[in-house]
This record gives sequence, structure tokens and C-alpha cells, in this order.
Amino acid sequence: MRTLHRSRLLLLLLGTVLTGCSVARVTVPPPTGDEVTLLVPGYRGSFLVTEGPEPERAWLTVGQALSRGERTLALPFPGQRPVPGYGPLRPDGPLTRLSALFISVDAYRTAMEFGREHLPGFVPFSYDWRKDVRESAGALCARIEQLVAEGGGQRKVNIVAHSMGGLVTMHCLLHGGAQAGERPWAGAGHVKRVVIIGTPFTGGPGIFDDLLVGTETMRNRALMAPEALFTFASSFQLLPERSDFFVDAEGRPVELDAFDAAVWLKQGWGPFADPALREDEAYRAQLVRMLDAHRELHEALAPRPGLPPPPFETLVVVGTGRSTVSGMRMVDGKLDLEHPPRADGDGSVLSARALPVLPIPYQRVDSAAEHVALMSDREVLHTVERFLQGEAVGTVHQP
Repeated sequence: MRTLHRSRLLLLLLGTVLTGCSVARVTVPPPTGDEVTLLVPGYRGSFLVTEGPEPERAWLTVGQALSRGERTLALPFPGQRPVPGYGPLRPDGPLTRLSALFISVDAYRTAMEFGREHLPGFVPFSYDWRKDVRESAGALCARIEQLVAEGGGQRKVNIVAHSMGGLVTMHCLLHGGAQAGERPWAGAGHVKRVVIIGTPFTGGPGIFDDLLVGTETMRNRALMAPEALFTFASSFQLLPERSDFFVDAEGRPVELDAFDAAVWLKQGWGPFADPALREDEAYRAQLVRMLDAHRELHEALAPRPGLPPPPFETLVVVGTGRSTVSGMRMVDGKLDLEHPPRADGDGSVLSARALPVLPIPYQRVDSAAEHVALMSDREVLHTVERFLQGEAVGTVHQP
């Protein structure tokens, strides 16, 4: 989920005034009954707090967003040079709404309030979105099993997943949790209906510039510095499946392998803009691990011969009508990050990449809402409600 970054206008409006700023919380009662609905947020879509009896919020507070920042969200890896951080973090619910004076950014608060009132047995799920999607999928599968067990073993589960949460969901359902085997749809035994909203099934080039230069979170440049994103397997896993997104000044394809470690070193991408790190074996090994995580996830979610239809119904919501980064432009051998090519999408996820690659039947509904706003758009939410009630809501697509 690309949100709350590069907001220069917002920065000018807010300055450094903290009076009247808040981060909203939504209380959801424990589920009852024989059906539950899990909300699975996307990339950067869960609060993160420190471990211990008095947890400190590391992602996200208004104070962080309005300060230059010193600490980073980087995950540790062997041989990493010292960076100021927060230590071990754990998820603390979906990101709700960040408000400062007369500006408010709604991530999942509206969706949670709607779910609490309208969706059966609504339960928010959160995870450490920095980590490997496959690890997060294991946590989701474990939560499903827990909810089913708490309901006496007969509960049915619906899932509403946004953005990268759709990848987490599909990996969980297809491969199961920690005890996954070769049985297809190993994690879907108790799942009734699945809603996938704004998910980049084949990745997207829009995150590539974040990996190179970091992500501004309003005014804060430290939380998501390039060295932080370099440690997030999820950031690499959100890249396109293939390195086919580079074009020249006229829009013609440029052959450049974004998944070759040697190219990263030669081009000085990400932390390798520092020449000293290009010779650092620890950083080179970390790069290989991240590129491997990208490849392995896409392989895990690729079509396979003989895959049977899933035991659940699926709705796919696709954002359309908004200019969305569709590639990276190379001019005179250098990346031009200010003038990327664009195509149709929701502002973050291309509509052409928001369709399942697995051979599954699904209903499709299009929305003109922006990527983050898909989860607060009333038309989308009511469509989700009707689908979970068993209604036909969109165009049917068969594999």
C-alpha cells in the first residue's frame, strides 16, 4: 500500500504543529456465531509497536510523520552496519486513520467500522508487513485455524484482503500454514468467500523507485530510508514478476535485469549508491536473499498444471481510471524517476496487474476509487457486503 508518502502539499499545510493530531483506534468485539470475516490489510497497513510491557509505536504516529526522524524500520541482517532503530516489533492492528488538524488520511478505519456493523463475525488481522509475504501467510493461516477452533471446528471463514494482503491471502489458501504439504488449496478448507481488492498479482514497478531512494512519510525520511526498504522482503516481492518495465525516452523497451545482483551493484541502486557497500559481502548476500524471496514468491503463486478450482468463491475489485506508474524510464543510461511512463490503474496498482494469475473463477467489479480509498469507498464496501451474503455482484470470469 503506497500511502502517506511524498505528501509535500500536506507538509506545507501542517508544518510542525502537533496540536489536535491523533491516530484513531477502532474497537471490535470478539466474534460469535458460525461465520467470521477476516480483514487482511496491505503493505504498510498495520501498526507496528515495540515489544515489552510499555510498547512504543514505531509505525505510525503523527509525531513521526511531522518530524525529520532519526530511527529506521530496518530489519536486522548479519553484517549490517549500525543503524538507529526500534528493536523487535510486532503488529498492533490495522492502520486506521491518521489525523492532523484539518487533514485526515483514512486507511482502514472506515472499513473496520463498516465491517463491525455489516459483515458476519468481523475480525481485523494484522501482520508485520516488512517481512516475507510467505511468513505473513503462515500467520494468517494460523489465525484462521485459531478462529475455527474457537468456534467449535465448524466455523466458515470469509476473507477481505486489500493490496499486498491479497498476496498474503492467496499464498495462505494455496499452500497452507507451517505444516503445509503438496495438497493444493491446503489452507482453504474452512474458507467460504474471498474478496481481493486492489492486489498487484503480478507486482508493480511503482515500488522500484522507493527501493532506490526510500519513501518519504510526510516529512520523515528516516523510517523508510533506502537501507530500511533494502531489508524488507515484501518490498522486493511487490516488484513485477519479470524485468520488463524499463523503457527509453520514447517508451521503447530497454533490456535491464532488475533481478540480477550484478546489475544492482553496477547501477548503484538502493544502498549501493554508497561505493563502500558494493564491496561489502554482507550487503551483497542480503541483496541475493531479497532477490531470491522475490523469485520464490512469484513461483509459489504461479499457475501449475492440474490445479483444481478452489473451494471458495472469489470477488476481485479492480481500481481503474487513474494514472498509475507502469514502468521506469532510462535516459542516457540513467533512471529518470521524475517522468515514469503511466497507464490505467488506481494510482498505485495497475488495473492490468490486479487480476488473478491462478486459474480460478471469480467475479470482477471495477471502481474509480484511489488505491487506499478503495477501503473507505461506500460503494465498494456495500458490494463486499452483498457478495458475502451470496449475491452476484459483478462480471463472472472463468479460467
